Amino acid sequence: MEPTILQKSLLTSIATPEKLPSRPYALPKLHIPSRQSIALISEHGDPAADIGREEAGGQNVYVRKVGEALASVGWQVDMFTRKTNPEDETIVQHSPYCRTIRLSAGPETFIPRDELFEYMPAFVEAFQAFQAKDGGNYPLIHTNYWMSGWVGLELKKSNNFQLLHTYHSLGAVKYKNVEKPPIAEVRLETECRLLEEADSIVATSPEEAADLRSLVSTKDRLRLFLAELMLKHSA
Repeated sequence: MEPTILQKSLLTSIATPEKLPSRPYALPKLHIPSRQSIALISEHGDPAADIGREEAGGQNVYVRKVGEALASVGWQVDMFTRKTNPEDETIVQHSPYCRTIRLSAGPETFIPRDELFEYMPAFVEAFQAFQAKDGGNYPLIHTNYWMSGWVGLELKKSNNFQLLHTYHSLGAVKYKNVEKPPIAEVRLETECRLLEEADSIVATSPEEAADLRSLVSTKDRLRLFLAELMLKHSA
């Protein structure tokens, strides 16, 4: 199947592994891989989940399709999510070069998004433990949604990598029409930090780009703009 327009734009902007500049990393590599590794983090949107389960929808599809497309052009892709069922496989191999890795962070059960943030420090620890055990390094990490972005910012404190972020939705927009939950201020602060501190931001529409700059921060790192969001495969 052909990549979507969104995936083609993202792939062109990320660059292929051989174009990525070499740089030191915090963790040693145990071996020299044939492919450069990239991590996608989607804390609540499990790329391997069956669509229709709790919170399994657009983000799950987006992350998996982007991961599979990156694998098709030469990357070794690891997609990290939170394990929500003890009976689920810890690692799901989608193709020889693309897999979903479910990390244990909090109870292995479904938790609503507004109650999930307290388990993100455990997610960071689980990610670091997996990375140390696996012996791999990720020169590029693509985070999805604000909590995954928070994880990325925490990882940058002790690791040298490029952080790419996709918001999927904005608290500054959402909270205009609904009562703010207790986690709202943490979300708004994190979304602002991501726009100012991440190495690149993916805006999936002109409206989102405008909202980011008018509602979140004018000190942005919006370097990648995608004019169309199409999860449907192009012909």
